[in-house]
Amino acid sequence: MPVTENTDLGWLIQFLGRVNTLGKRGMRAALASQPRCRLGMLEHLHFQIEQSGQDGSIYVSELARAMRQPMPAVSRGLRLLEQDGHILRETDPNDRRKTLVRITPEGEQARLAGEQAISGYFSRVMARLTPEELAQMVALKDAFLAAIVAENDALEQDLANRKGDPAHDQDI
Repeated sequence: MPVTENTDLGWLIQFLGRVNTLGKRGMRAALASQPRCRLGMLEHLHFQIEQSGQDGSIYVSELARAMRQPMPAVSRGLRLLEQDGHILRETDPNDRRKTLVRITPEGEQARLAGEQAISGYFSRVMARLTPEELAQMVALKDAFLAAIVAENDALEQDLANRKGDPAHDQDI
């Protein structure tokens, strides 16, 4: 049945939830044979260092700002990574008030092993699709993401336009 404006889209929410649940279950199983690693935290730290770090490190305050998390929450996460031997925190020699964080060689090895395990899992999942199904999925994925971006842009524009509307302005 084609989706129309009046069709209940609950199936989409259920589908996305099921993909999320099953994907996480598969990734946990794929990581079970790897050394213990807080992969999500390491991946996020690696990404932030790549995006805005310098010389393989990033300030803890910059990391917290990029993650949109309070400093105590970021510090707790970093403490766990530090206990695992996956990161090193050090005082900035140029400004002793600031702390730099970097991934240790052991942390990078654990991150790459986890990344490889998850990549292998999803490669095996994709290998279960026919070439035609895979091509359809890629085409639909791109169209779906483009539709989401377009709708988000329209919503943000509408919100920006309404901010100047006296009916929505609390100060008037």
